[in-house]
Amino acid sequence: MSKHGWLWGGVLLVAVWVGVLLSLSSPEKIQKLARSRPESSKPVSGEDGGSIPEKTEPDSSAKEEEASIHPPDPALKAELEKLEKFLAARPNREPLLRFLGDFTAKFLTADPDKASATLLAYLRSGQDLPTGLDFVIGEGGLEEWPSLRAFLLDLLGKVDPEDAARYARAEVIPAKNSTVEYAVSLRILWNQGGAEKPTPELTQAWLGLLQKPDWSVRPDTAWMESLDFAGRLPGALPVFVGAATEWLGNPAVSEGKAESAQLALERSTRNHPVETLSTLLQNSAWLSQGRGPGIRASLFARVNLADSSQAEILNRYLLSLDPGSREATAFAKAFPYRKFSVSPGLSGFPDLQTPEEIRISNQAAAEFFRRAVAEGRYPGLRDEIAQIQARLLELNRIK
Repeated sequence: MSKHGWLWGGVLLVAVWVGVLLSLSSPEKIQKLARSRPESSKPVSGEDGGSIPEKTEPDSSAKEEEASIHPPDPALKAELEKLEKFLAARPNREPLLRFLGDFTAKFLTADPDKASATLLAYLRSGQDLPTGLDFVIGEGGLEEWPSLRAFLLDLLGKVDPEDAARYARAEVIPAKNSTVEYAVSLRILWNQGGAEKPTPELTQAWLGLLQKPDWSVRPDTAWMESLDFAGRLPGALPVFVGAATEWLGNPAVSEGKAESAQLALERSTRNHPVETLSTLLQNSAWLSQGRGPGIRASLFARVNLADSSQAEILNRYLLSLDPGSREATAFAKAFPYRKFSVSPGLSGFPDLQTPEEIRISNQAAAEFFRRAVAEGRYPGLRDEIAQIQARLLELNRIK
């Protein structure tokens, strides 16, 4: 190419870049572009002297800009100020719940971006007020919140789940300043995108709550309710069962954790039976003291023997069961154990067996123990198995 050709090409390239920059001159467009660009990286020296790209985390201000590019809405901000004044007057429970219901409706019907920005602005300010309410879970989710921040964070999860999840990950989970906000954040992460999946991120966040010493020594209601997630996170089971062993071994000094742990284990056995029961067989010391053996027996008494994997797990359990022990007696009295709590937890309603599933499971159980007797398995448990067979015969006759 001629010298003049290169010159005109350079002029054209500069003109194109000027046009791009002018088109992005507004702050909102610039932030949107920043939001879409990939993670920054910087070279670090590798073993062979070459460079290896190293991801770097954005700073907290960048995370805040990413969460919302909209300013707070003046009208919604005014509503929030009204709520603050109302709380400062220490209203009674019923008037407050009505006020919170009206406030929620206004934010849910407003522009989601503006509503989210208004809520985030308050949460980032660090302000808070007590509500005088408890931490209460109902059929539709949380129904009472002890603090204004907890209420607004829960509302943010309904207005904009993605913004709420970003805020929870960046601010609440790392800081661990409030069990109530942490519990709300766990619910937000669980419900993000309507997925309700046991993600590694949620598992690590929940373990962070479980293992924080000052929270677990004197647990409040929000901490206790957060144990509900043990029934949803199979990856956390070994740690949780180890903790539950201690609480169930000495329930008198466990600050109510024994009862919460029992409920969580029951729901875990229903939601993830193979993972839960396999975990219990990994360590004979788990659930071996205090209430533990009776709880363990009731958990194995919940197996669905129409599932071959669960049938194999029960076989292993019965082979390890000490004949004549209190646990063997408890298992014989409980099997088949179909009672479950139906109350909603922080992660929603528990999964329950249908009548048809129960019928098929009872029939499979009768066949399982018939074969066991015919093959001479579990010779030390003859009396217990006879008791179970009599019960199954009656159940299958009733159908």
